[in-house]
Amino acid sequence: MININNQTLDLSKFNKYLTCNSTEFLNYMPDNIEPFIDLIVTSPPYWDMKQYGEVEQTGFKQSYDDYLDDIEHTFQNIYALSKDTATLYLNSDTLKRDGKIIRLPDDIANCLERIGWIHQDIIIWNKGKTLPWSRKGQVRNIFEYIYIFTKTDNYKYYTDRIKTVDELKEWWIHYPERYSPQGKVPDNIWEYFIPTQGSWGTKKDFGDKEFKHACPFPPEMMARIIKLSSDEEDVVFDPYAGTGTLLATAMNLNRKYLGLDTNPDYKQIFEHVTMPLISEKIDDINFYYQEQDRLKNLLQEAIYKLRIVKFPKALIKTLNKAKNPISIKAALIIEEEMTNEDKEIKYKIGKVSYILVTDAKIEEKMEHLLKKLINKAPLSKYGLITNVKFVSSEEAVDLINSLDTTLNLYSKGTINNVFQVTTEEAINIIQNELLNISHTDKQIPPIFSKLKLKLNDYDEIPKEKYVKRSYKSR
Repeated sequence: MININNQTLDLSKFNKYLTCNSTEFLNYMPDNIEPFIDLIVTSPPYWDMKQYGEVEQTGFKQSYDDYLDDIEHTFQNIYALSKDTATLYLNSDTLKRDGKIIRLPDDIANCLERIGWIHQDIIIWNKGKTLPWSRKGQVRNIFEYIYIFTKTDNYKYYTDRIKTVDELKEWWIHYPERYSPQGKVPDNIWEYFIPTQGSWGTKKDFGDKEFKHACPFPPEMMARIIKLSSDEEDVVFDPYAGTGTLLATAMNLNRKYLGLDTNPDYKQIFEHVTMPLISEKIDDINFYYQEQDRLKNLLQEAIYKLRIVKFPKALIKTLNKAKNPISIKAALIIEEEMTNEDKEIKYKIGKVSYILVTDAKIEEKMEHLLKKLINKAPLSKYGLITNVKFVSSEEAVDLINSLDTTLNLYSKGTINNVFQVTTEEAINIIQNELLNISHTDKQIPPIFSKLKLKLNDYDEIPKEKYVKRSYKSR
């Protein structure tokens, strides 16, 4: 148990908002303390910008150099208390003084890099609303920077948790090998609008306490960062906690939290306003991620099936371009179970045997060409462990008879022309007795599989229509 300004902190439990200056926090820690911070998300007070409340703080009535010294001191302390796997998300923005831009994010980044923090990435936060400032040489600013730092190269970063299935280009149906089965990784522009003053609380709702802050963090953005860079029971820390949106969101996502601020009024707002408000919002946040997980499972299934069905068509088209192309009469898809060893292979999502039916004589050099083609792009992009065999019509008949089941016939190798056929019908097609223009074209023979793929089963996956733009001369 640690005493900080007459406040106790239990390092085994955390979940504390402390009135404390971040530059002094390390002084209260025991000697040789084990690092305990897993994730830091914060927005330092801006230099010479705004005084939040009556308490003096970093940036208030300081020279720019003194302000940066305070920042560096704070993050030196945090560096010492952070685990090697820790990640730091730091929000800041440029300033304009005496007609010149002050690149505050870069100056802070230089301070952190001197300490040892590793600069990994930059996110643009489109916050939508801001103070309505504009002047000569400066348009109205609606974005800020979020710089990502890590203590080492071994840091937590779970992109699969925050991938989305929001409005995929409709091309994913035609080019499934180009799309991740887990959805889209968010780009580096994040659109999270800040709450307007009064929208989160009024004196009527919360007595004498109001949610007032120049730029409160949206809880939805805090949830994304928490999920991206921490695990349950991890310690999430904010040395400039303000009204504590990060802390309340972390607690509701089963993380431990620790926050500091010099302004005791913010601690009161955190306890009486922020905590109940985030508790109300967390159901919507959790529902969003649950729905995305459901859609990602649906997308993964669709991408898997599309890749399996498209692969033989792509392979046959590639073989047709060889110097001595082989006439393929039909193709048969047989799914196989992946072994534990198979599942360890990176980027592999399935295991399939492809049977290519031909009565031509297969030379050894064709077998060699086949292996070469499968192991290079574009066929290697399908993420499938494949076994491709050439068989005669007689061998194909024996194989289909052994399956003893109805098959799905993909006519012309497309998912838009699929219908069920019996074993007998499949054999007749291979033997050319029922072969007609609806079953094949000049290049792609009929493809048979037990796997059934119906696109209308995946109508829930949001699609962004491609709009072809035309540009006319004026």
